Amino acid sequence: GSVGLITYMRTDSTRISEEARAAAKEQISKTYGNEYYENRYYKKSSEAQDAHEGIRPTYIYITPESIKDSLTTDQYKLYRLIYNRFLASQMKSAIFDTLAVTIDANEYNFKANGQSIKFKGFMTLYVEGTDEKEDEIGQIPLLEVAQEVKKEKIESKQSFTEPPPRYTEASLVKALEEKDIGRPSTYSPTITTILARHYIEKEAKQLVPTELGKVVNKLLTENFPDIINVEFTAKIEEVADGKENWKQMISEFYGPFEKELEKVEKELEHVELEEEVSDVPCEKCGRMMVVKYGRYGKFLACPGYPECKNVKPYIE
Repeated sequence: GSVGLITYMRTDSTRISEEARAAAKEQISKTYGNEYYENRYYKKSSEAQDAHEGIRPTYIYITPESIKDSLTTDQYKLYRLIYNRFLASQMKSAIFDTLAVTIDANEYNFKANGQSIKFKGFMTLYVEGTDEKEDEIGQIPLLEVAQEVKKEKIESKQSFTEPPPRYTEASLVKALEEKDIGRPSTYSPTITTILARHYIEKEAKQLVPTELGKVVNKLLTENFPDIINVEFTAKIEEVADGKENWKQMISEFYGPFEKELEKVEKELEHVELEEEVSDVPCEKCGRMMVVKYGRYGKFLACPGYPECKNVKPYIE
């Protein structure tokens, strides 16, 4: 029959019950050996809502592989992630042998770093992924002090300072967490909403602002600077957590806000977005069609509207 596979998922708590700890210890010792187990407690964030345990498998004996046939592909991947990360949180740290080498070549010094894994520990089950490109640390052969090494080739490379990378979904969630904006249950809907409203677009893994997004952001930050800022948003979280008197806060906020809103509505000029012109001519009037946004994404429309109402699908 049906069974709940995980505990309550709308929480940012890191607390784990003693019963769950005991089950994790038994599973880790049985599967990997006693040397892999470590009873770990994690520091609780002062902002975390701790009414529930951290997200974990309900029954540790139900492994992802044992129920794979009963789950969809996405369900299986998600359950495996939760299962493995929970077990990994109760395992010992990995141990690496690291090596740093300095090579003297006449008046130049070359440095190299290498490492090899000695004990995998929690990395047997879980390795944190990243969207950012990282420098790889490879292995270095055994060397001795004052040993001569042979040069195979020298590659010269010039590097330039690059701007910070754009947010990905993962790095945006991390930034929201660090600034105490929202809750785990609101991160995904927030990103989904700004994508659906075409304020941002996905290019590879990066989130890139659209022309519409830039205009909306400019209008809001210029006209409502007291509201469109991180400190205000974080303060609202305190109201939601019961740390502030919400009636007093709403009373102090809404009067000035209502007046500001009326003022902006009167003074705000009509904004025309810069249209993206395609290379597709309108077969009815000959104008070059422009890219528009609708409920279901991009489409092509004739700029001669309302005289010419021709529209076509937008094909990447």
